[in-house]
Amino acid sequence: MNTLVCLTAALLCLGLAQAAVVIRTGSCPVVHGQPTLDTERYLGTWYEYQRFPAVFEFALDCTSAQYDLIEDGKISVLNNGTLRVTIFGQTYVIRRSSARGVATVPDPSKPAELSVSFGGYSATSDKANYFIQETDYDNYSVVFSCFQLPGFNIQFAWILTRQRGIAPSNLQDLENNLRAAGVNTNPFFVVDQQGCEASH
Repeated sequence: MNTLVCLTAALLCLGLAQAAVVIRTGSCPVVHGQPTLDTERYLGTWYEYQRFPAVFEFALDCTSAQYDLIEDGKISVLNNGTLRVTIFGQTYVIRRSSARGVATVPDPSKPAELSVSFGGYSATSDKANYFIQETDYDNYSVVFSCFQLPGFNIQFAWILTRQRGIAPSNLQDLENNLRAAGVNTNPFFVVDQQGCEASH
């Protein structure tokens, strides 16, 4: 009986984990940042149009990222989101969430491959973990991140837009380019960006 209970609990935890993060066996897909990056044009606010499930964004909507230039060429990253619930047609804000980080460019020859850290950890890693696969600066940005662990990897992906809740006109092409790099895009889901101004 104890074995059955433990097995059931393990399966439940696995199901919850898969709902909050994308786990794949084997090695991370090889996604490269675009060859150039105009940092000044990339700065400012980006809204999440769609993303992979991520435990640090679990159940958040109205999500956005603000990029600003700080000292020594570093970039500050401020991620915001809102946990809301709708009851009988009325939406209530449960909490607002924010996380501040720092981004650096480990290899200047690859300016769209950044090392981003949150929570006060050093952002001087010599290994990139945030790949801007492609952006036109004014409409969309495709970002991929993957953490390799023994035997499996954890993937994160975002399609960001300058206008809240407006899909890029070339969304299918952006997804196809990720797939061409070996990324399974099925976990993408559209982020709720409706009524966000009223909930802030």
